[in-house]
Amino acid sequence: MKRVSSLDYLRGLAAFGIVAFHYKMWLTGLIMTNTFLGKAGIYGVSVFYVLSGLTLFHVYYDKIGTPSRKGITDFTIKRIFRIFPLLWLLSIATMLLHRDDYTTQNIILSFTGLFGLWHWDDTIIYGAWSIGNELVFYIFFPVFIFLSHKPRIWLVLFTMAMLLLYLWFAFLYMYKAIAEGNFWEAYTNPLNNVFLFLGGYLIGLFTVHIAVPRAMTISLAVVASCIFIWLPVSGDATHLIVGWYRVIFTVLCFAICFAFYKTDFGLPIPLHRIFEKLGEISYCLYLVHPLLWYVLSHQFGKYISGLSIPFKVLTGFSLSILIAWAIYQLFEKPFMKAGKRVSEMLAR
Repeated sequence: MKRVSSLDYLRGLAAFGIVAFHYKMWLTGLIMTNTFLGKAGIYGVSVFYVLSGLTLFHVYYDKIGTPSRKGITDFTIKRIFRIFPLLWLLSIATMLLHRDDYTTQNIILSFTGLFGLWHWDDTIIYGAWSIGNELVFYIFFPVFIFLSHKPRIWLVLFTMAMLLLYLWFAFLYMYKAIAEGNFWEAYTNPLNNVFLFLGGYLIGLFTVHIAVPRAMTISLAVVASCIFIWLPVSGDATHLIVGWYRVIFTVLCFAICFAFYKTDFGLPIPLHRIFEKLGEISYCLYLVHPLLWYVLSHQFGKYISGLSIPFKVLTGFSLSILIAWAIYQLFEKPFMKAGKRVSEMLAR
């Protein structure tokens, strides 16, 4: 299947919102949930999950087959070469710069990717919990495909089970975790987020061959985005991840991803290249910007302390994008090509 440029645009926008949220938070303190950045900081990651399920369906559904051993091997090798080299590189860089007392368990879990299954909220890299979630989702992905080739009732029953699990977290478990002071561990639990990944997969599965009028998808994107921005929410970040707010914002994430997927528009060449590249480097941008901020604030703090907040944000953004682009070109792309070669070699 051809690459869907509009999904790259949305992925880049989500990464942009998360980076902006973090820089704003680190510079001025916590951001209230009633602001756009407060919502983007939480649900930008949710959009990533939906896009991940949708993109993996788009790329691998036909390749994996019913699924086949060859298809699963190809998927596994390419995902390993896509995720782990950068994860290892930035984990080593973080350990060298922070010089914290990392436990043997923490190091083993972080470098093997097993932190997604155990201690998902305790990672070497700031924000890597979401990568651990992704690694767990990859275990679910062949199951999705397997059920898709069985009588439809099995996929429906599985989806209902995942929905009930999602609602249990939103309406019961998260409230209990907040009351006990460990909401972060509960929120970052991959089982709390797997329904988002499944939702993206199902969007692809059931709409891939359906043509939707562009006016309808654009209207949906505009309406869903407006509700996302202006829906009033009071209190701290925990209010966004529980109860009906959790349901509403999840539906909005699905709607926005669906609209971008079915519109599949192309921007004028200069803008297309910018947003496409931002989408391509989003994985590295997501992981590298906290490390860069640590360096700027701790190693060069005395030089930037007198600068205005907008200038600090602009500097952080510009350097983060530049470094992420360089790492993508010089490090990530060669490993992605190597993964493709290894997969092709094993397929012979």
